[in-house]
Formats: sequence, C-alpha cells, structure tokens
Amino acid sequence: MRILFVSSSSGSRGGGELYLIYLGQELANRGYSVGLWCSQHPIMDELASSFSRFGEVLRSPYINTYNRKLRSFSDVFPRSNHACISDWQAFQPDIIHLNKQNLEDGLDLLTWSDSLQIPRLATIHITQTQASLGAVLGTWRDKIAKRALNNFSGSLLAISENRGRELKKFLPSFEQQITVIDNGVCIPEDTERLTKRQAARSQLGVHADELLIVAVGRMEAQKQPLLFLQWATHLKRNLPAARFLWVGDGRLTPMWDQLVVEYNAQEYIQRLGWQKDVTPFLAAADGFFHPAQFEGLPFALLEAMAWSLPCMISSSLADELKFPSEVCLIASGKDNLTGLDAFVNPDLRDSVASAGYQLIKERFSLANMVDSYESLYQSLSRTISGKSPIM
Repeated sequence: MRILFVSSSSGSRGGGELYLIYLGQELANRGYSVGLWCSQHPIMDELASSFSRFGEVLRSPYINTYNRKLRSFSDVFPRSNHACISDWQAFQPDIIHLNKQNLEDGLDLLTWSDSLQIPRLATIHITQTQASLGAVLGTWRDKIAKRALNNFSGSLLAISENRGRELKKFLPSFEQQITVIDNGVCIPEDTERLTKRQAARSQLGVHADELLIVAVGRMEAQKQPLLFLQWATHLKRNLPAARFLWVGDGRLTPMWDQLVVEYNAQEYIQRLGWQKDVTPFLAAADGFFHPAQFEGLPFALLEAMAWSLPCMISSSLADELKFPSEVCLIASGKDNLTGLDAFVNPDLRDSVASAGYQLIKERFSLANMVDSYESLYQSLSRTISGKSPIM
C-alpha cells in the first residue's frame, strides 16, 4: 500500500511534524511505501530531510495559511491547484493522509483532495477554536473552517479522546466520520536508558547527587517557557540539589535568557537550542516540566512519561488532556505555583513516574498507534477500488 502524507506546512519542529516522522517511519518499517508532500518554504527543510531517510518527498510552492495576509479568509472561495494535485497523483497513492495543525489551516488542501477518487483522511492536532483562543476575527475564521470541514468528503482524525470530543462538538453533523487514534511514542529499553543517561549527564556536567529537571519545546507563548523559570526558581528554594534545562528555542529566547540573568540563576538553569534527538536529555533527567497553556497531545510529555520521568504540568493543560490524576503532578492556583512543592517528595515522584509509564504502555505506545492506522488505512482502501484521474 502507498500512503501519501500531505502536510499543511506550518513548520517543521512541532508535534504535528514529529507525528509524521514517527508514523511514516514505522509504516515504512512494516513494508508500506510512504511519501510526504509539503511546501518548498525553507521552514519545511528539516522535516523533508528527516522524512527522506525512509520515504519519498515531494515539494511544491505552496503557501501555508499563516503565511498569507488574509489567513483562512483566502479560502472563502476555494480554488483548485492542478499542479499540486498532479504531484499527488504522480505518487500513485492508495491513501491520501492530510496533516493539519489546527481547525483552520490547510482548508484548501481538503478541497483539492476531494477532487480525487482516492480514500482520504485528515488529522487535526489542535481542536481549540480561534474564538476560544482570542484570535482576531476568531468567530468568522471558525465559521470558514467549519464550512470547509463539513464539506470534506473524507474522514477526520483526532489524536486523543478529548480532542475527539471537541472536534465532534465543533462539527456535530460530521460526528460519524470522526475517528480517534491516540498519539504514541517509542518505549526505550533499559540498556538505552543507562547508556544515554551516563553520556548526557557527563555532557551537561550534572553530578550524581543532583536532580536534573528538563523541559522540551519551542520558546513560544503557547509553551509558557517563562512559567518554567518561575517553577524552577520557586522549586530551587526547597530542592537545593535541583538543576533545570530547557531544550528548544524560539521568539521568547532573548527574554528568557535575560530573565535567567536577572534571577541570578545561571548556575542552575541552562538552555540548549533545538535538538533533533531529545532522548539523551530525557535519559539524563530526573523529572520533566511541561508548562504549556494548551496542546493537542504533546509528544514531548508522552516521551517523558515513556522514559519514566515524573511530570509536572499546568492546570490548563491538565484540563485539556484529562489524564488520570495520578500520572502527572499539577501546578495550579492563580500564581501557577500551588502544588509545585509536591515535586520535592521522592516517593511521590516515583509513584507518578510509574503511573505515567504504565499509561504509555497501555494507551500511548507507538506500536498501538501504528496498529490502529494500519487498520484504518485498510478499511478506507476497501471503500474505493482502483484509482481515478481528476474528476
């Protein structure tokens, strides 16, 4: 079977792109032919390079929704793009799998895929509406997205149960065509943990008696990296042996660096730029902070749990994810610091880490995720026999 992933091309360092790499690579390992279509914009170079190791990459001069002056308003009157559609057809896919970061991006891609008699589906990672996020003209942008999604003749996919509930609420008439498949991550072997832990802690200069607490993400407002600094400086008072590391960069990097100096925290708070492989730092860590305000289903958090790390998350993220209460510690309250001191308790950290690891094994393993996609692809491929040119 040949599966073509079509990316809305909003960037190459987010969870939506990791999703394509993890899913595509494992499908290739199982004998599927996989392809990736994405924009020629340089922001997609990293994803294209990573995907090319196991699949074919097609690139076109496509402009992502968020690089357009009118955003999704440019999709009020859909127009076809025969060049892009021809590129898709040239791959001769049995399945077209569109990958959307949120409700409103890539609406034109939905329209183009509907011009082909090929089974198609679209994954939507973040299901929050623009209005709920306080976006400019959010209500109107949501109406445009709702119309386009309701007109899509394929299936829609959500990446967690809660994201699925939100998507069904947004598109009640589309409910029967919405499927939920949980994101999944690799579970490391014990030998990998030990080898990577020793090497990474040596690289970072972390001593055996020090606790390393890590965060992974873009330095953007949604990820709340400045809240990470508040958590770190607060916890340091009650956990003197703690050190803190943020892995990632972005627009808030200069402000973050300045605040580290102002807090006089350079000795115990570090930052590394973007890393293609974060697993050595997860192996080196003794805890994980994920202060993001909202997410789809964050791979960084799932991977931390797979590496048996006790995780602390924000109360707003806890409300979004709706995980069992015992698998993450939650920082709540007006100051976002209430509950943070629970991290000091080593027995509680061990209990949370164990519960999180069990949740990954039961619900969020990469093997479970890919098994579900295999079943879905095979089911969809039976709905339309053969391929057809543009209608």
